[in-house]
Amino acid sequence: MSAVEEVLDGLLGGADQAMVNAFTTGFRVAQIKTAIDKSLSDPLAAAAALESAQVVALGILVREAMQPAQFETIYRPFATILPGPGFRPAAPIDQQIAGFLRRLKTLSGDPEKEVSEVAKALSEKPRPAGMSAAGTQAVGAVPVMATGFDPATNYSSAWKQVIATANQMGRTIAFRATQDSAEQAAPHDGLGIVGFAGVAAGAIFMRDVLPIEKVLILYEPFASVFPYESLA
Repeated sequence: MSAVEEVLDGLLGGADQAMVNAFTTGFRVAQIKTAIDKSLSDPLAAAAALESAQVVALGILVREAMQPAQFETIYRPFATILPGPGFRPAAPIDQQIAGFLRRLKTLSGDPEKEVSEVAKALSEKPRPAGMSAAGTQAVGAVPVMATGFDPATNYSSAWKQVIATANQMGRTIAFRATQDSAEQAAPHDGLGIVGFAGVAAGAIFMRDVLPIEKVLILYEPFASVFPYESLA
């Protein structure tokens, strides 16, 4: 994402300054902030969403000068909920799962490491500011607790909802079989993504009865390597 944003910065140098300003200051930004604040009560999450929306808007401004893959990366946070240019309806669930399993079998190197890092972030609760990984207070650190947006809590909550929904609908056996297939297809090389692959596949399997944002939260570790919208 950072590499694509560097490309975006270069393209914006030749863009109309008044248009750039319209997406970064003034009344239009205030309108976007108001809309986001209605949906997100957490101020840190709302600030992150506003920044993301501004980046997307600037990407749209210079889209014709970007490579399609670069623009897709910029637009990805909104691609499923607010479909952008080139949107294609999601493939049937069985096709999405089959596509996910095929790609899991090819996962290696830096992309796999990225999946592992995101998965780790989604499985760990934020530590108090200044706290070491071992759980001790760093010397001289001010004992302030970490506050704000907690991705790990959202991830855990979404997964509990998926499991409960599968049980309520009598899908548990097929649901578990889908998980097992993904866990077998994922690399077993110590990077710790096997269970997360099962979670992502389980979310896709229950896609038709879940809010799409819950599916995307559970798919997130794999989203930058093979975006959810590309599964077919």
